[in-house]
Amino acid sequence: MAPRRTRTMVNVQTQALSVGDKLPSDVTLNYFDGEGNMQEITVGDLTKGKKVVMFAVPGAFTPTCSLKHLPGFIERADELKGKGVDTIACIS
Repeated sequence: MAPRRTRTMVNVQTQALSVGDKLPSDVTLNYFDGEGNMQEITVGDLTKGKKVVMFAVPGAFTPTCSLKHLPGFIERADELKGKGVDTIACIS
């Protein structure tokens, strides 16, 4: 079965993180579900009890991000899941 892909939109103030820092669990993420309906989830709910790879692209839906940054994560999704990753989230 192909992995379900959704688009997420976030409107938050950026904050630098260092290795070992915890993500702010109260940040709300908005995304379109498989049926195209807007949904909400907090970072805490998205990551609780899961191994999550979360990455961001600087220019959502631009040719560079769409053709250079994002495809590597899609191509390696099975490899990441094989290492125990439950969720791969792209924030743009």
